[in-house]
Amino acid sequence: MDKISKNKTSKGAEEILLAQIKQEFTTPADAISDYLELVEKTLLEAQISMEDEIEQIKSGCKRLIDQYEEAFTENTGPNATTVKKTPEEYSELRHNLRTPLNAIIGYSEILIEDLEDDLSEESLKDLQSIIELSRETETAIENFVDYIRGEAIKTSEGDSQLESAESLFKSLGDINYSLELDESLEGADILIVDDNKTNCEVLERRLTMQGLQCRTAYDGTTAIKKVEEKLPDLILLDVILPDINGLELLKKFRSENTSENLPIIMVSAFNDVDGIAKCIQLGAQDYLPKPLNGTILLAKVISSLERKFFREREKELVNKLHIQATTDQLTGISNRRVVFEELENSYAELQSGHKKDFSVIMIDIDFFKSVNDTYGHSGGDEVLKAMANVLKNYISEPNIVGRIGGEEFLAVIFDQEDIETYCDNLRREIHTIKVFYEDHEISITASGGVAITSESGNASDVINKADERLYDAKKSGRDKFVIS
Repeated sequence: MDKISKNKTSKGAEEILLAQIKQEFTTPADAISDYLELVEKTLLEAQISMEDEIEQIKSGCKRLIDQYEEAFTENTGPNATTVKKTPEEYSELRHNLRTPLNAIIGYSEILIEDLEDDLSEESLKDLQSIIELSRETETAIENFVDYIRGEAIKTSEGDSQLESAESLFKSLGDINYSLELDESLEGADILIVDDNKTNCEVLERRLTMQGLQCRTAYDGTTAIKKVEEKLPDLILLDVILPDINGLELLKKFRSENTSENLPIIMVSAFNDVDGIAKCIQLGAQDYLPKPLNGTILLAKVISSLERKFFREREKELVNKLHIQATTDQLTGISNRRVVFEELENSYAELQSGHKKDFSVIMIDIDFFKSVNDTYGHSGGDEVLKAMANVLKNYISEPNIVGRIGGEEFLAVIFDQEDIETYCDNLRREIHTIKVFYEDHEISITASGGVAITSESGNASDVINKADERLYDAKKSGRDKFVIS
């Protein structure tokens, strides 16, 4: 008799109940295989030969899962027969499903007895866990047979599982759930790679309806060309392709792009654990089994795009914060902290023998207070920016220059043998500055003090010497650089 009509429950509640019943079986059944794998690995490492016993347990696990899957398919959902079975038939089904458990439990107990002195306590516990999980599986089989007989299965709270599923289904119905594409994701570029044209068309229609842009490739070679033409925001990649294996294509894309800037979701009818694990191991963002469920497809696509765009925004924010932390906000050149850190680090490298002697130049705009008094701080700011631009262009890497306060700048020069000529040319470059502000042309000069590390004991000392010589330059008439 059909379970849904008999119990007068909603289709959604019936599906939830079936999922619960199957999960009650698959969870302990799968765990048995996991524990057996651990035991087998331990036996190999200890060079203990129990191959026959292990093979018997493995065989029992396979028969157990295969028989349950077959019985579940034949007795549930649209495949369920409307002809009621006899009590004997239900007993036979229960017997057949439980028979593989006898081998699993029996050979696990034999291993515990035979290897009690040879295995660690942890491995013996693994074997005991296999036995306990087999008992759980036995209970799950009982519940499954009771369900297809039409008997109510009680939960730990005393309600029937059917009543519990109905309650859960009604609760799900009260949840306002919808998948909506954030405005920031609209127009995202999706590359669909599948040799089946119909599959591509269905995917494209589903995704374009949500505001996404799609391109298609029916083979790996075309996919590579399309990625080279324009890096997509996401690739939906079929495992089986006519020219290049999808996994090989995944490896190629991943060797050239990280999962952060090119997320890839694998799509395949091979919905097996090993295949999924291989795809994830090779760098796939996610995995979609065929036939595709539209809701799950969209959920995973949106999730992958959100992670990609979130990381991009995060990088932009980090870069912005880095610029703010290292750059003088007015002039755009390095700030005080950066140039002083560079000086300290370079002096440490000098002392350790990893750097040659270098020079430090303190530079100050002449009569800058007069500029501010005459043209206001806005005019003064324009002069500072023009000065910084000349210094940045003239003092190039590996040298560094930064604004350290007011109208004062500090430069660290690594690659100049003739520092005197270098400073004289810099002074001439500063003479070329012409700032046009409110119908006025502002010209400036600058003074500087130069110190060399060979005459200083530490970074602070070389700065102090440069500062003293800057003072001498200003005191002796300005528009000059004093070196000694």
